[in-house]
This record gives sequence, C-alpha cells and structure tokens, in this order.
Amino acid sequence: MKQVFIAVVMCFALSTIAQTKKEVYNLFSEGNYEGALEELLELYELEQDNDEYAYLIGVCYLNTNIDKSMAVNYLEQAASSSKPNENAVYLLGRAYHFAYRFDDAIKSYQKFKETAKSTNLNLITVDKQIEYCENAKEFFKFPANVSFENLGKNVNSAYPDYYPFIPSNESYLIFNSQRDEQSSPMGNGQYMANIYLAPVKEGKFAPAKLINFNINTVEENEEVVGLNSSGDKAIIYKEDFQKGSALYECAVTEKRLESEMILPKTINSKYTEIAASLSSDGTKMYFASDRPGGYGGVDIYMCQRLPNGQWSQALNLGPTINTEEDEDFPNISPDGMTLFFSSKGHTSMGGYDIFKASWNSVKRRFVSVRNIGYPINTPEDNMNFRVSASGRYGYISALRKGGLGDLDIYRVTFNEVEPEYTIVTGNIISSEENGTFDNAFISVIDEETGEVYGDYIPNLQTMRFVMILPPGKYEILVESDGYEELLENVEVLDKSSYRSFIEKNFKLTTIQD
Repeated sequence: MKQVFIAVVMCFALSTIAQTKKEVYNLFSEGNYEGALEELLELYELEQDNDEYAYLIGVCYLNTNIDKSMAVNYLEQAASSSKPNENAVYLLGRAYHFAYRFDDAIKSYQKFKETAKSTNLNLITVDKQIEYCENAKEFFKFPANVSFENLGKNVNSAYPDYYPFIPSNESYLIFNSQRDEQSSPMGNGQYMANIYLAPVKEGKFAPAKLINFNINTVEENEEVVGLNSSGDKAIIYKEDFQKGSALYECAVTEKRLESEMILPKTINSKYTEIAASLSSDGTKMYFASDRPGGYGGVDIYMCQRLPNGQWSQALNLGPTINTEEDEDFPNISPDGMTLFFSSKGHTSMGGYDIFKASWNSVKRRFVSVRNIGYPINTPEDNMNFRVSASGRYGYISALRKGGLGDLDIYRVTFNEVEPEYTIVTGNIISSEENGTFDNAFISVIDEETGEVYGDYIPNLQTMRFVMILPPGKYEILVESDGYEELLENVEVLDKSSYRSFIEKNFKLTTIQD
C-alpha cells in the first residue's frame, strides 16, 4: 500500500511539473518573462541540476528589468553543460556585460564566435557586443562627476516609469508609466502605457496624476515623447490597433493636454515615428523615424516650419548624427545649441547610450558627437535625456540599485556645473528696543551632510548680512555676546520655485540676569 501511495504522489508530481512547464512555454510565447521566471524558479528548486531550467531562467532575467546580472550563475551552469545550447555562451556574455564584468563578457563572446554554427543569428551582433564592452572599459576609467536623485514615491512606482520631460524651468514633470491604474493588462504581463504629470510645489514634485482621459485611454498605449523648452507644447505617441501609430502635438495647460492635433505626413509616414522634439522658437521639429533612405535602422530627421505655418519636407541629419545602427529620442537644448539623442552606434557601451552634439553655425549642422559617459550611460538601454535651462540638471529613466521597481525616474546633477545661487540677506536685530551688538557670528550648516557650509560676519555698524547659498536645507546658527543663541531652519528652493533673492531678519533675545 505504501508503494502504491508513493507511486501516486510521484505521478501527481510529474503531472504538476509537466503542467508547469506547459505554462512556462505559454508565458514565453506571450513575452511574459516575469511570469515565466516565477514558475521556473519553483521548478529549479526541485531540480537544480536541470540545465534547461537554468538556461531559461537566465533568458528571463535578461528580458526583465529585475536585475539582468542575476542571469550570470544560471547561464554559467547552462553554458558548462555537456550538451549546451550554443546560445547559452552568447547570453552568458550578455549577462557578464550587464554585471560590468567586461573582460569575462569578451571571452564568452569570443568563445561563441568559435563554436557557434554559421547559421546562428547572434553571430550578426556578437562583434558589436565586443565593441560595446571595449567602449565600456574605457568609459569606466573616467566616470562623469554626477550624482543621482531618485524622485521617490510621488513620481515612481513598482511599475516601469520612463521618458521624463521637464520644461527648462523645471515647473513640472511629464512622463509615462505602465502601472495598474486605469489601464488594461497585456499578454506579456505588463499594462498599457499612460501619461502622468507631477507639478512642482515649493521646490518638490507633487504626487503624479494621470492626465485627462481625452488623451489617456484604458485600452491603448499613449506616451509622451517630446516637449518644448517652455513646456506649453507636448508631442505624444498614440497607438491605435486599427489605425496604427502616429505622433500628435498637444497644448499643455496646467495639468491637462489639450487641442490634440495629428502631425502632418511630412513627419508621420506609413513607417514608424517614435519620438520628437520642438525647438524653443517652434521653428524646428526633430524626430526619429525608421523610414527608408536613411543610414540604417532608425534615423533622426528635422523639419523646418515654413512661412505659411506648414512643415517642410523631412531632412535627414546626416552621417555625423546617424549611423548604421538605431538613433532615437532627439532632445534639443533650450538654447538650441546642443542636441541630445540616443544611439546604438557611435561609441555606445551597450544598446542605446545618450550622446550630445553641438551646433556649428558655420557648417550649419550638428558636430562633435560625444557620449555623455558613465554612470549616466550603462550597459542597459539609456533612451531619453532632458536637460534644464542651466545645464546643471538632467532627467533620465534608469535601472539603479535602491529603486522602487523596474525603471525609475532620476534627476541627475552635473556637479561641475555651478548651481543657481540665492542671495539671503537681512538684519540681525535685538529683542530690546535700543539693544546693541558688540559682535555677531552666523554659521550655516547643511542639513543633509551635517557640515558647516559657511561662516558669515554681519556689518557691525548696520548688522546687515549677506549669504549666497545654493539650493538646499540649512540650519542657521546666530550668536552674539549677551544674547541667546538662535537656531533657525532655512530652505533655499530650486526648480521653478527658485528665488534669486530672499530677505530674512534674525531677532536675538538678550540673556536675562
């Protein structure tokens, strides 16, 4: 009887495993890699020497935004199998690449080149992957002097939050999210994209809200893919499953997008237009398209607004900007002198990197294309970059440790660019009607670091002081003989809440005998 019971349990277990494997392959076919990964990890717990499970787990990690480097251990097992899937060696190189193990990645790619069958399609891209690794090794030697601020729960969610855009004065943030809010699920386990907007209040982003539902829909994808520097015109990408996709121009009014208007055929073609950027004066439209006649894949084009208000025929920006790989997400700086864009070509360190090119007024074109460097660019795709008017701040979506989940939106500070300073001035006054001061001393402490930012002495004749402070939170300690110490908090705001001048007095109380 005991043997029969064991046999029944084994049959049930085998049946369950077979059913789970069927579910896994169904999820794979739908592109639902997170769902497949969950099932595969359960199977792997039962059978850790199963090289097929290890391979599929590695594939899942590489196709999600959980942590692609987690594929390494599983693909190492799959690649060392007695009869490995030859793609396991290539994918192991990809996993090493995402783990910043560039030399190991190159070795794995070289091994793949030596062992793969001539019909393997990954042979088409393997040399480019090796080139990416060599580029990354160089960029890692000279990281850019930047710092990152995750915009937190008011903006980010556990779902993909991406393609951030701000006006040049940073008065609001508009972006896309695939969160479970007024949006339909897709077969791959994700949700349709909608557009969100977060206004700035007192120097901080307020909670992001869905924009109006004459733009957002439940059943289809809508994405913001461009914004002019003044922030009153947005470009959105709409996906209609019957009519296809197209770019639209909208007016931005407070928390809404209005006056939706499809862009003309010189911009929207029968091919795919992905992203666009309007110049500050509204006379130029830069956009990405995979239409034929370019230099390869997706190229960046420009249209000029004609005297009659119509858009000219599209002009390809040429081989200085475009390569045989894909270029995407043009973003023109507020002054029109710098074009930021994403590219898989040039000197990318993996997939899309963000590049910048400078306008040459003599040659009448953008020149001097340069990778903006690590750690803004990484082996993952880095797609869209938006810069503030001062050039000190940029906005990106990225996968970074400590995020809220999937892609998060970050504000990047270029530390070598001086911030906009605020002059804080006023008088030290006595609580006594005719009180006088023999001396006084002001210490400014940075609340974030706890360090003294600066010491200041007022004019002893007038007791007027001047302090020049960058954005931040400070504790102001005011001391003078015969008076109680005074400690007050002062916040210097930035973004659209920035003020160049603050008037503030400090009243000291005399020490009572």
